[in-house]
Amino acid sequence: MSTSAPLTSRSLTRNVSLTAAGYLLPMLAALATAPILARQLGVVDRGHLAAATAPLLLISGALTLGIPESLTYAVARGTGRPRAVLRRAALILAGAGLVGGGILVLGAGTLASDAEPVRRIITFSAAVAIPALWVGGLRGAASGLHLWPRVTLERTISAAVRLFGVVGLAVSGTLDLNSAAVVLLAAPVLGGFSYLGLGKRLDEHAVPDASPAPLLGFGMRMWIGSLSGILLLRLDQAILAPLSSAVELGYYTLAVSIAEVPLLLTAAARNVLFAADSSEPDAQRLATTARLVTAICAVGAVGIAAILPWGLPLLFGEEFGPSLPVTLVLLVAMLAGTPGSLAGAGLSSRGRPGLRSTSLVIACVVNVALLVLLAPRWGAMGAAAATLVGSIVSANLNILWLHRYFGVRPRDFHGLRRADLDAVRTIVRRVSRRAHD
Repeated sequence: MSTSAPLTSRSLTRNVSLTAAGYLLPMLAALATAPILARQLGVVDRGHLAAATAPLLLISGALTLGIPESLTYAVARGTGRPRAVLRRAALILAGAGLVGGGILVLGAGTLASDAEPVRRIITFSAAVAIPALWVGGLRGAASGLHLWPRVTLERTISAAVRLFGVVGLAVSGTLDLNSAAVVLLAAPVLGGFSYLGLGKRLDEHAVPDASPAPLLGFGMRMWIGSLSGILLLRLDQAILAPLSSAVELGYYTLAVSIAEVPLLLTAAARNVLFAADSSEPDAQRLATTARLVTAICAVGAVGIAAILPWGLPLLFGEEFGPSLPVTLVLLVAMLAGTPGSLAGAGLSSRGRPGLRSTSLVIACVVNVALLVLLAPRWGAMGAAAATLVGSIVSANLNILWLHRYFGVRPRDFHGLRRADLDAVRTIVRRVSRRAHD
């Protein structure tokens, strides 16, 4: 039983647009601050900053135990005591945060590769592990209620903290490795203030006759895939410095920050579709959205690739020139993974998160093996090649699982149809009318 009104194509488009805006703002903040960080810190300290902050990002994503997604699924389908479910989720996440903080403290020396400033920052970041996990849980519950304005506000606050924090430090002449790390670690946590009052909204959507929400049951099946996905996306930045050098990590970090720009639409569509399909499964909507999102991302990727040869040295300096080919490979990896990412949301929303997890585990194993093999010799380019192969593997496995168990044809996720173009024209006309009103 759904906790919300039926979703129309118009509401889906609005939700995806709003969520995409929520992803866009942090991305813009990251892009705006990237040249400042690159020029103020230099290649070595920029690499040290990435090495110091990446472990917390890895921990906060890897130790969720699938609880945020489980909350989205449970709330979207309807649960009898949603506030109690949220409290239970908070306790589980607190325990995971304690474990994560311990891992950061104990592993700081190894992850820092004997760089003492990096070790201190990693140790300090352990204090942020529990709040970071709690914010993820709150986001999951809000997504289940389709409260996308709250989710967007969270990301807006985080983006503002990052942007104004870094700019303010640079203007005041106090931007260094330590102060930059404090801003980057605090920004995601402060965004959690957007969820004040969420408990009351959850109670308003309680479904008294609903069965109990199996948080850990669904969550653990989801978590295996989420863990593998986080490793697929972030492990390379955590271990590239030990495998290669801080300089190569600096190149790679910049390339990732640029190549992930089109991914904001993919992430927005995936999150909205997961919540929407958990309430009302619709295979045609899923495949159509995958095709449109892939096409839009392709246009964005081509545009980015066209301006990189002159834009990258202009914004970041000639010393970051080696990031150019790495960025191009990562843009291809992003496009290759987009259809399968949305197919994975379809698997999870249909109660089969284990299939999505299987795809990501296999892709992660392939990625890590290639990373260890290629990074020592090719540095950032080796890491990018490993990411490309991993994206292709996970995407196509998700599509194959969806075909085998739910009858959705693989070709439905690729190419464009006349109906897709008609849908785009309808959306453009609707937006144009609103702009003129």
